[in-house]
Amino acid sequence: MPMSLIQEYAESLAALSGDDFEQEVCARLHSAILGFQEIPAKPQGDAGLDGFSHGGERGYCCYGMEHDAFKNNKQRENAIANKFKSDLRRLCELDFDKKKLICIDSAEMATILPDGRKLKHVSLVVNWFESHRILNPLFTAFSQYRNVSTCRYVDANASVAVVGPKQLANLYAVDEETILRASQRVLARRVQQTAQSVAIDDPKDFDTKMEILREIRPDQLPAITSLAEQFRANWRMSLAFERELDQTVPTLHQILEEDRKRILTRVSQLMIESEEPWKELQRASSIAEEVLAPDFGRLYGSIVQDVSSGEIARLIGDCTVGWKRLNTAHG
Repeated sequence: MPMSLIQEYAESLAALSGDDFEQEVCARLHSAILGFQEIPAKPQGDAGLDGFSHGGERGYCCYGMEHDAFKNNKQRENAIANKFKSDLRRLCELDFDKKKLICIDSAEMATILPDGRKLKHVSLVVNWFESHRILNPLFTAFSQYRNVSTCRYVDANASVAVVGPKQLANLYAVDEETILRASQRVLARRVQQTAQSVAIDDPKDFDTKMEILREIRPDQLPAITSLAEQFRANWRMSLAFERELDQTVPTLHQILEEDRKRILTRVSQLMIESEEPWKELQRASSIAEEVLAPDFGRLYGSIVQDVSSGEIARLIGDCTVGWKRLNTAHG
């Protein structure tokens, strides 16, 4: 039987981790709850709270556990319990001093919640909830924290609940746009992870051109080094993207090859018409993005910009994009 939208969304949530998970949770809550407020970590941290709603009476703490960081369920249970205990202590303005709970002042909480409001319920949203053994430690700890806390920002009778991928998926309606948004994050993360281990076969021409650029602009050596590093990273992203399409959606891989031809034509024309083609790299990346976005932006939107830049790095490495070494033609 085909998977339901709720099941599909739950699996997408479970596949996410880190900032990707937190961002998707906040996007989900923002679309479903009028007045949901995401909390940026800057400038001095988020005080343990990733978002709030209902005028400051409901709080949300997220934990996108890295999937490969723990070997067994016991380690996962401990990690989740420890992470959320830490968040709850911060909400309650508590810390440990030689294993004893003490009250502290949280300057950031005063800049987050509306004046006079206290959290009456806290949802602990996690990407893995396959064991009930995290519940007792969290509920017991929160009860203890409320008893010790001065309760400036948490109601003395506040409740807490753990929300996993299945629970979050079932809380509100799931439509195709929700599925697409979550799938995009999963696909983007997979490409990013693959890119970390992708090797560039022959970067010799690329390195040579970066060296030429250093000769042309010796006053910009740090900037050129940074540019080269970013181009290399995006080049690996482009290669990982190609591998992803080749392995999962061959029809899109063919479309990518056709798009690459169009990018080559337009970028070559741009470089030929310029007397200083090295100054056209940003415009070249924009051209690549203009070509790729219509075919890949909807599903892979968050990485299309990096992939586009990677395509230009690839053209530099293939000697398609070149410039002169002082007065000597090269590339």
